[in-house]
Amino acid sequence: MLERAVEQQVQVGQQPIVESGYDVAIKQFTLREIIYRRFMAHPLAKWGVVGLLVIIVACYGAPLWHLLFPNFIEAPDDFNVLQAGVGPGPQHLFGTDSLNGHDIFSQVLYGGRLSLIIGLGSMMLATSLGVLVGAFSGYFGGVADAMMMRVTDVLLTVPALLIVPLAARIFGADNPFYIAMIFGFLSWQSIARIVRSQFLSLREMQFTESARALGVPPARIILRHLLPNAVGPIVVAFTLGIAGNIVLEAFISFLGFGIQPPSVSWGSILAGAEEYLIDGNWWWITFPGLMVTVTVLCVNFIGDGLRDAFDPKIVN
Repeated sequence: MLERAVEQQVQVGQQPIVESGYDVAIKQFTLREIIYRRFMAHPLAKWGVVGLLVIIVACYGAPLWHLLFPNFIEAPDDFNVLQAGVGPGPQHLFGTDSLNGHDIFSQVLYGGRLSLIIGLGSMMLATSLGVLVGAFSGYFGGVADAMMMRVTDVLLTVPALLIVPLAARIFGADNPFYIAMIFGFLSWQSIARIVRSQFLSLREMQFTESARALGVPPARIILRHLLPNAVGPIVVAFTLGIAGNIVLEAFISFLGFGIQPPSVSWGSILAGAEEYLIDGNWWWITFPGLMVTVTVLCVNFIGDGLRDAFDPKIVN
């Protein structure tokens, strides 16, 4: 019976401490500790964190690597026409392009900085808008809720692949700040619906009614009581949105509507390789594509781990 009771306590986030004989003390874990333990129990999530950190350090440390290893990592504007179309080797790990002889490995490192900035910046904007709209709509309800959700539903039906190229042409396709803003304005609707659904249930709970009875202002109830209880689904949507927008940036840059030379991103590298793939230059398109794939997988693994960590139905 004692062992069974201890096992049940472990499953709900409590650690048994056996002092002597049959005396058992239970160590209570905080919510933060429980979330951390659940996340670390997800093997793919841990590898996702490691992989994403390696990619971020490699990309944003590219200028430093260029100073330390100038023979292997070149500046983004360095080229050698005489070495154009060279395959992967000791000097050019990912080979060179067939146009000017740019080192593909260096291009991938420097291009990842813009791709990651666009993915992260767009979702920061999308999350801010989605939380604002969803919190207001879910807490107050009524006519405001109906109107805001109908506008959200209409925007959800707008195909991003048609709006993004048009907006990129209007506001500037070669500016990552504008591209991140465009992606952000097209990504907040799903987060708004998630936040609204959470607030619709949270606003009816006893702690919310007690706060209202005590005269707590609505803004304080939303920020201090409701929003912390809805942070789990928001974090998961945020991480998964980053992966989606990195892929979207690569796609529109591949179509010629995104980052343009002399700036470089993973998508623009893929766009430049399109015409030369038939000539046998497989490495020009393979390695940037692999970087996009690995980054998206790492972010998705992290999102899966966070989803399990924040899920209150999981007790182990």
